[in-house]
Order: sequence, then structure tokens, then C-alpha cells
Amino acid sequence: VFTGTSTTSAIQVAVDAVSPSKGDNVVIADMDFPLFYVEAKRLSSRGVEVRVAQNADGDYELDQFYELIDRRTRAVMVSSVIWVNGLRLDVAELAKVAHEAGAYVIVDAIQQAGALRVDADRLGLDFVAVGSQKWLMAPYGVGALCVSRRAVEELSPPRPGYLSLAVKDWDAFWADPSKSPAGWTQVEEGALKFEYGGTFPPLSLKGLAASASLINELGVERAEEVVLRLRKALVEELEDLRLEVLSPPEARKASGIVLFRVPGGLRENYMAAMRLRSRGVMVSARGAAGVWGIRASVHFPNREEDVEALGEALRGLRG
Repeated sequence: VFTGTSTTSAIQVAVDAVSPSKGDNVVIADMDFPLFYVEAKRLSSRGVEVRVAQNADGDYELDQFYELIDRRTRAVMVSSVIWVNGLRLDVAELAKVAHEAGAYVIVDAIQQAGALRVDADRLGLDFVAVGSQKWLMAPYGVGALCVSRRAVEELSPPRPGYLSLAVKDWDAFWADPSKSPAGWTQVEEGALKFEYGGTFPPLSLKGLAASASLINELGVERAEEVVLRLRKALVEELEDLRLEVLSPPEARKASGIVLFRVPGGLRENYMAAMRLRSRGVMVSARGAAGVWGIRASVHFPNREEDVEALGEALRGLRG
């Protein structure tokens, strides 16, 4: 379902539907995107306890989350791929433990959808939020949410709008002189009840439809295969340059994001990222929870030549 203009709006719908209250707790990860920090702060003002899993050198052991989850845990809120270093979390195993405790699982998948497969049903996730930009390669302006059957059956939409009304014929509805706000109470059933009840930017929707068609034409399995192959080539290129690669090495934790460092400290790496960008190599300086470096990403439209171009640009910095 469409939930507004971004991943943020989709996550907010999920959090408000789960509605943690005083005495409950929620679990987040310290390296996660600031969106979850803000939501946690908002919940803490209601008396909700916020429990934070601490990374160890840019990685998490699932036991860290297990120790934080109990019968008062209302939600586990994490990204499926961590934005800083590309760590892919085992959200399926995390969901099993969360569900055993009765908690809901809210996942931000914006760094995964479009590049790696996201099967919410198979993974057992209650809410999966994405935005139209990033790996979906569409314009900004659309937030979407995949909602589990459990969430549909047990939860109510936090703020339905007028387009959430269960209207079968809108032309007849607008022409009906008998309608009154007092009678506008029946909203859509099923996952549609969580949909944003207002209008969307049509150009963003059209762009998203086009990008989804492109991804589906290639196939999500093939897209993932290309991304992981290019990621392997990128890591090898960086290792050939004897640079420090900070993304976890395990294949099951890999994504299209790789974090690395050039010699020097934080300032030197920030300046290196800026110099690379000035040469047309689009990398980013990123950091959170003690993890920092230069973030490079590869997607299926990229080619081996792009990885080689990054390597050449890095060699040029040494000169």
C-alpha cells in the first residue's frame, strides 16, 4: 500500500499502528538510520522504554537482540540493510524471536528493495517500508508499506484519510447529495486500510511504475546476482589497493553497499570522498555509532568498468 511521500511516512504509519504505550519497550540498532532514533525519542516521551543493540565493529550478533526482547517488547524496528556499511541483517531469524515474544517487526528496506530480493511473507515481517528513490531508481515522492496478515487482522490504521473510505463508485459518491460527515465511517478493509488517504504526486507514481517495470524485466533474482557480483569485484579492487574494507565479509551479510577507508583519519576520508565526487565518482562519507568511512554502492545498471573507474580515481588521489 502507498503511505505517503517517503520511507519515513511508511515507518510512521507502522509505528502508530503498533502504538507502543507506557510500560512497553521497543528494540532498535545503534547503527541504524536516524529515522528510528527520532521514532524512539517520540515513543520514549510516552513512557516507552527504548532498548538499543550495540554494534561490534560494524556487525551485530543476533544474541544481542535476543537479550533485549521480552514479553513487554511491542516492536523490533530495524533496517534490513544498514545504511552506513551495507550490513544485511538476518531479519527472518530476528522476526522468529520477536514473534515468540508477541512483538511486531517493522523493517526499513529502502537499502534493499530494488537491489536484493525482499520477500516479506517468507521472512515473517509485519511491516516492510520503502521509498521510491534509492535502489528502486524512481523519483522522490512515494512511500510504500507491505503489511502482514497478522497486522491487518490485529491493528487499526492510525490516521485514515478521505480516500480510505470504502467507496466503490467515487463518481456516484461525489454526486450523492445525501452524504454527510456523520456517515463517513466505513474505511477500506485489508491492507488498504493502512494506505494514505490523500492524493499522490502523479509524476512520482509514473516514475516508480517505469522503474518497477525495468527491474521486473530484468528479474529481481538476476538484479541481485549482478549486484553481489559487482560487490565482490569492488571489494577485490579495494583490497588490491590495500585499503581497509569495513563491511562484513560474509556473503550472507552482503549488500550493494561497501564501506572503506583511505589512510588517515575522519577528515582525510571526508576530503577523499569530496575529491572523488569532484571527479565524477559518486561516493559518500558516512558514519554512525563509531563506524565511519567512505561508502560506495553498486547496482545492476553498473558495469565492471565503473568499479575499475573507482579504483583508478583512488590511485589518482595518491598522486
